[in-house]
Amino acid sequence: MPYASAPDDPLRPPPPRRIGWRVVVVLIGVLAVLGYVNRQRLQQLTQAWFGHPVAGQVAASAPAAPAPRPGADGSAPQPAASVASAPLQIPVSTASLPALHDSDPLVLRELAALLTKPGMDWLVPHRLIVHFVATVDNLGRQTVQLQVWPVRPLPGMLRVTGQGDTLAIAPANAQRYVPYVKLLTAIEPQRAAQVYVRLYPLCEQAWRELGHPNSAFNDRLLAVLGSLLRAPEPQGLVLLRQPKVAYTYADAALEAAPAGQKILMRMGLENERAVKDWLSRFRQALLAQLRPAASAPAQ
Repeated sequence: MPYASAPDDPLRPPPPRRIGWRVVVVLIGVLAVLGYVNRQRLQQLTQAWFGHPVAGQVAASAPAAPAPRPGADGSAPQPAASVASAPLQIPVSTASLPALHDSDPLVLRELAALLTKPGMDWLVPHRLIVHFVATVDNLGRQTVQLQVWPVRPLPGMLRVTGQGDTLAIAPANAQRYVPYVKLLTAIEPQRAAQVYVRLYPLCEQAWRELGHPNSAFNDRLLAVLGSLLRAPEPQGLVLLRQPKVAYTYADAALEAAPAGQKILMRMGLENERAVKDWLSRFRQALLAQLRPAASAPAQ
């Protein structure tokens, strides 16, 4: 049974603008065929009209993207999105999965095999699949709606030091994350990937019901994982601003980062690297499940 959502439901992404979108797509496609706009300009046009690039309609006429370049920190480039476009190899046994709205008991049993009791206590045992899917999507956007998280918020407040131009994340703030980082890194990434694959049809159904009928959730997950793995790793104190109640990063580039990267950066460097190491191994396990098989490039 689909979950009904109000127009401002935080589970759904922002709706596209509806000003003659079919006409715009046709015009952009014609311009691309005639060679009047390049790939970057196509993305700018579709971003301006829809709030996000339109996949499929213009991709065939756009020139090939240049090879990825290493990051500023010398890290290896991330693989192209096309590597992750193959479907998952779903086991036949998933045909007996329950309906999405009845799936919480099964999901809890599967997670109980991965998590310790503190980890299970951290879960919000309601609409787990829907909230997981929505949170993954949000991590690649500018904000994350905490009310749809499948886990309880981290206790306590952000710990800061200094004031004015010296306001920064306190080194002691990293300690708030240590128990949860240990919960995550104690999970075998290969086993986590196997559970995900078994439950994937439910994730795909939730993804469609949340407003994405023409794309695969696994592609979105792999894209968000890539974004998290590219999160900056600030050295030393991370300066903040407090224009109102909430804190923001003083560095405009850090403040413009996706929500998932911002979360990683405020964990502290050691925690961030531990989480990224786990995510990298989990991602490699997922790539091994693609059909045809694809493997992650050397890190």
